[in-house]
Amino acid sequence: MKPGKKTKDERIAELEEELEEAKAHHVYRHHFASKTLDKFSTDKLMGSGVVLSLTLVGGKELFEPVMICNGLSKETIAALKADLVRSFNYATELKPDGA
Repeated sequence: MKPGKKTKDERIAELEEELEEAKAHHVYRHHFASKTLDKFSTDKLMGSGVVLSLTLVGGKELFEPVMICNGLSKETIAALKADLVRSFNYATELKPDGA
């Protein structure tokens, strides 16, 4: 095998990662994510929790997954929704001619 050449399994894993990133870029996902966030509040998840992990584009995990006990605070949910709006606005900023 040549140096730097990826195996079939490595290439498949890389393509699957790229596919998931491409799916994440779909603008309609902002709507569903925003509507779902309220389900993770402290009044809905008392006694349970949310596992948080952040992954950069390209697949790098920023930190190991961590459990946030009893759900997310209302402030966290509001901040995430604000970031989704900001991201949506940025993603839809460039429109084709005539739109």
